[in-house]
Amino acid sequence: MVSKNIHAESRNLTGIVFVAEQLGLGIKCCEVALSSASARTWHNKIKAAQKAHDTAQRFVHRYRIFGHEAQRISHRIVHLKTLLEELK
Repeated sequence: MVSKNIHAESRNLTGIVFVAEQLGLGIKCCEVALSSASARTWHNKIKAAQKAHDTAQRFVHRYRIFGHEAQRISHRIVHLKTLLEELK
């Protein structure tokens, strides 16, 4: 029984890290797009940022996120969404 709980906690932590990485990637892509003079780079980075946002949104509800980590993930989701709206 303990082994199953440890496995579930490990899987949950891995999922939270994945969601956080997707959000970080999306934010970074938006920042690159904002600083780019190239229309092609701008378009590609926005597309990648939107994909990262969509992936994070799809997976965030699969994991139990509490406390500080929940606030951090929530803040990053809002920040990425704001950047994407600014770039449209």
